[in-house]
Amino acid sequence: MQTAKDCLEHQFPQMRAWCLSLAADLDRIERSEGGQALLESNPSVQQLRRAIKIILDERTNRAEQIQMLFSDTTPAPNPQSKIQNPKMR
Repeated sequence: MQTAKDCLEHQFPQMRAWCLSLAADLDRIERSEGGQALLESNPSVQQLRRAIKIILDERTNRAEQIQMLFSDTTPAPNPQSKIQNPKMR
């Protein structure tokens, strides 16, 4: 069985790369026209901020929490509904 230290040493380069990539993406957006306002108001960026907070928390189930954060939890459309399916009118 792999130790926690071995796992970290194996995963760290990829984890570091993802952090650098996200930081570079946000920097590019910020430097673009209207970027600062977009980073402050865009719902997708707000989701990323919440995801980063989850990552930094010392709780378990981080991956599950982030998956739920980015999941569409709206109910599926009812195919029998005449309102949602105009062909049934």
